[in-house]
Amino acid sequence: MAGHKQFEESEALNSAMLAFWEKGYEATSLAELEAATGLNKSSLYNTFGSKQALYEQCLDRFSELYGSALVALLGGDDFHDDIESFFNALIERQRDSTIPNGCMMTFAALENGHQNTQLAKRVEKSMDTLKEAFRLRCERAKLDGDLPAKTDSEAKASMLLAMTRGIAVLGRGHSDINVAKSALKGMLTGL
Repeated sequence: MAGHKQFEESEALNSAMLAFWEKGYEATSLAELEAATGLNKSSLYNTFGSKQALYEQCLDRFSELYGSALVALLGGDDFHDDIESFFNALIERQRDSTIPNGCMMTFAALENGHQNTQLAKRVEKSMDTLKEAFRLRCERAKLDGDLPAKTDSEAKASMLLAMTRGIAVLGRGHSDINVAKSALKGMLTGL
């Protein structure tokens, strides 16, 4: 049937996401995207639009697949357990051989964050969303008595966000995941 797509769009998007995650936006060539997705240039552009539009969809997919699952770990009854579970899951993700090490959103921030572009705004929004999830969890911990009532939830959320970015960079740049586990242990002691 003419005009009927002969591929699964979701699978192609996941494959493109992994390619971008591994190499970044600029370093991922159209040929590499074609190879990763199994689509030709025409199919890529007809389905996803421009390379930037595809990248933006990949960033959204990354948040949907990996960010949401982590944030869900902040919904438990004990603040310290929630934070430890969140970061342990983040660290353990570095051991998953089916995905690139590190964090696609962090690498997008490093590559595009200095530019006032739509990509930079999308990355900033994602980080703001995570920071807000941490802030809300801190506020709930204050109400539950898990944190002192005078705790600056905004500052603590900012510190937790920074820790996530540090673990992502360690995941990509250091072969020993125990370095990240040691950093987590130190951070948890200070909570």
